[in-house]
Amino acid sequence: MNTAIEMHDSYVNLIDVGPSGGGSVLLEAYVHRSHKEPGRSNGEGGVQFIRLTLADMAIEGEVGELPTYLYEGSLTIGEDVQDNMVPFPAKHEGAIRLYMMLAEDARVVIVTGTSVVIESEGEFSFVETFEPSPSSRTA
Repeated sequence: MNTAIEMHDSYVNLIDVGPSGGGSVLLEAYVHRSHKEPGRSNGEGGVQFIRLTLADMAIEGEVGELPTYLYEGSLTIGEDVQDNMVPFPAKHEGAIRLYMMLAEDARVVIVTGTSVVIESEGEFSFVETFEPSPSSRTA
């Protein structure tokens, strides 16, 4: 089964950088699961904790109080932008840029690094069956 984080509808629970420069972002993520393309094909949605672990992590912007709602976000790996839907589990080397707009005050936080590992923590908790609108379906 293919899985992807839907950045919108997720929560940021933790943004932490250690003394060695490594760090992580912990999301209480809305997750799509599908046998085809998550978020675009029939499947299911649920909640799961997802940790993004970054090397050489840096944070730009005001993190503020956590946990907080993630209004929109994207993950850029080199030149490849994964807008809103981020497949996992995954491991990527190279320039990493995690963009997050945090509501209610729409503050922007950008996390950068030189690699990222994206892994689930804990079990998937089913919320709903997902059936996309006909205009957004894939073959």
